[in-house]
Amino acid sequence: MSVETEVKAVETEVKAVEVKAETVAEAVVEKVEAKVKAAVVDIKAEEQLVLRNAELEYLKATLEIQRLQKITEAKSKEYQAYVENLFKVYVLDRAEYVFDAAANQFKKL
Repeated sequence: MSVETEVKAVETEVKAVEVKAETVAEAVVEKVEAKVKAAVVDIKAEEQLVLRNAELEYLKATLEIQRLQKITEAKSKEYQAYVENLFKVYVLDRAEYVFDAAANQFKKL
């Protein structure tokens, strides 16, 4: 075999390997694109609506809880202020008496 023949044979082999490598690379790219596409899946408009409604109800409930907490705090302060006033009305010393909320009476310590 001459050198030229061997070079042509090697060139042919290199071209065949190049074509095979390109084919494999294209297949890999297709598989990767398929995986990437599967990573993001959109849901139906009806399902999105259900989720938005649930989120809205949650936010409404959270606001209502916050409103009720403010009312509770205000009523608690009002109650404590009234009990403090009763200590003054009945001229009782807080060191000697404690208010029993269950019985609504002052008890000596």
